Amino acid sequence: MADYFDRLNYTLGDEDTALEYAILPRRARHVLGIAGCGGRLLPLLAAAPSRMTCTDISAPQLAFTRLRFALLEQTDHESFMAFMGYRMESMRARRRSIFQQLVLPPTDRRWLSAFFQSRHWEAPIYMGAFEQTLKRLAKITGLFTGKAGRGIFQFSQLDEQTEYYRNRFPLKRWKAVIALLGNAAVLNSLLYKGAFPPNNLGISSRAAYLEIFHTLFTTQVVRESFFLQMLFFGELRYPQGFPLECDPQIFQRAREGLQHCELRVVQADILDCAAGETAIDFVSLSDVPSFMPEAAGKNVLQRLAPALSENAQVVMRGHLHVVRPDCAGFCDITHQYQADIAREKTQLWHVQVYRRTPSLQVSR
Repeated sequence: MADYFDRLNYTLGDEDTALEYAILPRRARHVLGIAGCGGRLLPLLAAAPSRMTCTDISAPQLAFTRLRFALLEQTDHESFMAFMGYRMESMRARRRSIFQQLVLPPTDRRWLSAFFQSRHWEAPIYMGAFEQTLKRLAKITGLFTGKAGRGIFQFSQLDEQTEYYRNRFPLKRWKAVIALLGNAAVLNSLLYKGAFPPNNLGISSRAAYLEIFHTLFTTQVVRESFFLQMLFFGELRYPQGFPLECDPQIFQRAREGLQHCELRVVQADILDCAAGETAIDFVSLSDVPSFMPEAAGKNVLQRLAPALSENAQVVMRGHLHVVRPDCAGFCDITHQYQADIAREKTQLWHVQVYRRTPSLQVSR
């Protein structure tokens, strides 16, 4: 498992940050979240929190997070889009020039410079191990489903897309791809290096993936999903599917929010990072509890409780492994966000949202 956290796993990510942005109260006092590649938390600055702490145990992920925030603070929207690779016509020389002008910690600069040079200054959003895995899977998807599979992206109306999916999409060949996606051994080999949390959903991984993709194909316009674009093309071709950080208004509000936010990027376990705090209003745990030992995962809310303010919210995710935490002193409010969860552009996640119960606040 240590090998998994010693490399750059994510540069685009596997979560739709629009969900956390919808849940986060505006002008929160303190937001604590898993850094990931920075894309998870950058848009949350648009909600103008007073403090934000981004934490991760992976040094490469934190270096990339600080890079993202440096781009937000020191460049404009167009330069950000060009550097990250959202503009397909972006020149590598321009990317190198933007990087050279950024003010970064020396250690980050050395590591990132060597990393980008080793990848010939290609688009950073595709450089993570997860994104590279999706690029390989896209080749398999293309081999099995061909033009007929990619044809589902031609539609901008859900009813037309659904009709194509039911009558012309190569469903049998697609299910062969799902058989690969649903193989935990394959995912362990391609990405997780033995750290993939075991499936505890009560259904097979294959059945879970069939349900996920059926939902995506029948409830969302697929060109609006960055995840599906990656899985079919190995790159982002439709701006409708760009993540929230690409929205010009969100980017500008995040940049303004950064000017008034006390931002910290910390290498630490998120529970250790919360220890000693007393007024955290919002915690974005990602799927970290899924990787914890069973007892620790169940105790995650209780570990966080002393650090939380009244009515603080905690958002956690699980993929094929869902943790059911001890909710004493918390109220499960997931149902309040079902519409937002249904719009999440990957549908990979079982999302849980909890609110601290003021009357049961732990005294210190």
